[in-house]
This record gives sequence, C-alpha cells and structure tokens, in this order.
Amino acid sequence: MQEPDIAKLRHRLTIEQLSNTPDSQGGFATTWSTLATVWGKVEPVKSSERLFAQRIEYQRSHVAWIRNRSDVTTSMRITFNSRTFQIKGVRRLDEKRFWLILDLEENQGT
Repeated sequence: MQEPDIAKLRHRLTIEQLSNTPDSQGGFATTWSTLATVWGKVEPVKSSERLFAQRIEYQRSHVAWIRNRSDVTTSMRITFNSRTFQIKGVRRLDEKRFWLILDLEENQGT
C-alpha cells in the first residue's frame, strides 16, 4: 500500500465519538460529539448489496488516510460530505507512525 502525497489530503473529515449526556429523568442520552476535524483522503474500496428484511441494503467500504493520531478507535465514526462511515479498523502503515489508515463502512438502506 503506497502512502499518499500530503497534498492529496483534500477531504475535510470529522471524527466523532459517542458521549452520554444526562437527561432530566436520571438517565443518559447517547449522542455523537466531535472529537476532531482533520484533513484526509477517502477512497472507495468495494460496494455490495443484499436483500435484508424485505429491502435492499447497500454496503460500501472505503479507506481513509489521515495524519497519525493516538485517540482514534473502532468505536468512533467519520462524517464526510453529509455521509457517515463507521470505523471498522485502525492501521498504521509502518513504524514511523506518520499515517493512520482507517477502514470504513457506509451502510445505506432503501
């Protein structure tokens, strides 16, 4: 896998994490809050569709490249151009720890 040129990081990505906010009844409401907004490169990898619960469900997989961060996990998600991607994997290209590679999945049902 070849690392991108830094000038190719042209997509503005928002990294979001789940956060629990107390509600007025003693419980918690789960919401997504912004961890960071970063420059990155998003590339499609594959696309598939299947019939699930009497409807067609589309699955699209992507890879995102961002500068290295130590706080990104698979419990987070990425938003980009009004689309939402679940982070399925977090990888580093090499031990230099310059790049972080995110395996993403976008689900869209009809």
